[in-house]
Amino acid sequence: MRKILVFAIVAVALTIFNGCQKSDEPVLIDAQPQAVVKPDVYVENGYLAFKNMNSVDSVIQLLSTMNRTEKEAWEQQIGFKSARAAFDALFDEYDKLESYEEFLVFKERNRTKLKFNEMDEDDCSIDYPFATKVFLPILNEEGVFKAGITLFKYTKDNQYMIVDGDTDKLNNLEAFTDDNMVISLPKLKSNITIIHAFPEDNPNGDYNEYHRKPNISKRKLKNELFVDRYIENMGNGMWKRGYYVVVNQHGQKLSWGKWRDYYTIYSMRKIRTEIGSTIYYQDLGTHISPEVKPYINFTLGHNSDIIYWPPPYTPPLLSVPDIDYAAEISFRGFGFNNSDYYKIDIPENYPIASTNNYPSSNWAY
Repeated sequence: MRKILVFAIVAVALTIFNGCQKSDEPVLIDAQPQAVVKPDVYVENGYLAFKNMNSVDSVIQLLSTMNRTEKEAWEQQIGFKSARAAFDALFDEYDKLESYEEFLVFKERNRTKLKFNEMDEDDCSIDYPFATKVFLPILNEEGVFKAGITLFKYTKDNQYMIVDGDTDKLNNLEAFTDDNMVISLPKLKSNITIIHAFPEDNPNGDYNEYHRKPNISKRKLKNELFVDRYIENMGNGMWKRGYYVVVNQHGQKLSWGKWRDYYTIYSMRKIRTEIGSTIYYQDLGTHISPEVKPYINFTLGHNSDIIYWPPPYTPPLLSVPDIDYAAEISFRGFGFNNSDYYKIDIPENYPIASTNNYPSSNWAY
């Protein structure tokens, strides 16, 4: 029964890739050859290529409904090697470490493959080596995907968007740092990624981003509110600009005298979010994640616009909006009963709504 379910989900997923594709050969109509219609998503040069950012959003949401086995089957069917698969394999190895000394050996061996906290030797966490959270599910092992003609490339510290789709620039970014068609974070001096990390809301009373609870010594939780921005070249001087607003919850446990990541479950309730002047969520009830590693991303809102901006220059990214957010949160280790949730908010004392009037399905990935 389990295998049947996996294949059913994979079959649905593949319709996104193949539903628009008519054949591998030109179709003759009135003796005139017609161009092959590409699917909305396909593999190109080892990365996923999407028709547009709408397709990106659809696939990310689809992947959020799959477990690891289903994702592996999906990737195998389309011939794609993802960053997710590489990270999962390394996390399996990491999860079996039995001492800090073993972790140091693991860390040295995987310095280029993972991101580590170099500022705190007591923090033995690991992360994807890419400066994004939203687009992790669709990256290849080099941190690349394509939307329309725009190529996206993520490294540990930077985000690059090659808006003319030139693969020579993708493969030699350092030679094109002054190119108007290559956008990177160092050029975006007003770019803000991390909005807030809620140190003032620590239930233990300490002003610290990693939250502890009284009488719970072996678990801690970090919450970060951030914005992930993008721009898509739609051609003919038209551009789509957008951003995602996301809350990241990251819990750790104390093991062999150090703080490390593990498989766990996260929960959030009584969510209220205003982005700009739009209320996205208002007390949606309680949302509990599947068991995940090492964290969960809750997408609070996604906004975009379309602008005309003639070449050879690119328009600025959308400005980071005013964001008001409040919720009660917890994770396994703190527990999920009423006394184990605690409130985080920005600005301070931003109200938690008291009504439940919005659907709760498919809201987190």
